[in-house]
Amino acid sequence: MRSSSATATTDGRHPSTLDAEARRALLVGAVLAALVLALPFLRFVFSYLTILVHELGHALFAWLFGYPAIPSFDFHYGGGFTSYESRKTILLGLVFTGWVVALYAYRHHRPGLLAVGGLAGLYTLLALTQLHELLIGFMGHGAELAFAGIFLYRALGGSAVKVRAERPLYAFLAFFIVAGDARFALDLVRSPLERQLYAEAKGGGDWMDFSLLGRGLGLELTTVAGLFFLFTLLVLPLTWFVYRHREKLGETVHRVFLRPWEERAGSAGSGSLSGG
Repeated sequence: MRSSSATATTDGRHPSTLDAEARRALLVGAVLAALVLALPFLRFVFSYLTILVHELGHALFAWLFGYPAIPSFDFHYGGGFTSYESRKTILLGLVFTGWVVALYAYRHHRPGLLAVGGLAGLYTLLALTQLHELLIGFMGHGAELAFAGIFLYRALGGSAVKVRAERPLYAFLAFFIVAGDARFALDLVRSPLERQLYAEAKGGGDWMDFSLLGRGLGLELTTVAGLFFLFTLLVLPLTWFVYRHREKLGETVHRVFLRPWEERAGSAGSGSLSGG
């Protein structure tokens, strides 16, 4: 039988419950997001946060797969733009070297070795095929949803929050991004005019992210936008799942990735004591 202390957080709450501060933060954040989204000027101002996250997502994954990239705001057409250079073998070699070093580091720890090996295998599959290009293209919008999840988690848990106003601010950012992305995707699905404007963006050429993804996957723009809409709907329940099971997930991460380093540190410490 599991004791009650095993399922309670350090402050006495059950892991799946929200404190009053979290509920207040979610309510205030949702109201603020609705107000900002309803007012065009404020929506335009705060959209630059989404643009920044979007372009950083492209750039980060481009570098990860060997393409030097610089994110920037697009002051000509509006929005953002990430410029890419040709793939650099040295960058790709550095990443693969990192994987080899990680595999060697976990060679005596089977859970970590299997986890790192799986991630390295997935990376290799992506890097050596055109799938990495699709991933780079998706991770603009994908980064938006990832950051929304991080913001929402911070609002739910309040960990490392120094000022009370941070939690409703995190909630506002999360709801603003998710709701904005959901509306954007639905507009593309339902409106021929929105699809036409999307195709003509950045001077025309039909080369926006979803258009490129559609061509790469052999899907219509409406299908890509519809799938992205489903992803936006998953952000809230997935974040809640992580928050609710944060202790078990944290224990798993600790067991797989951190325990061998603690054991080595402990062995080194005991050795130095016995030697003295």
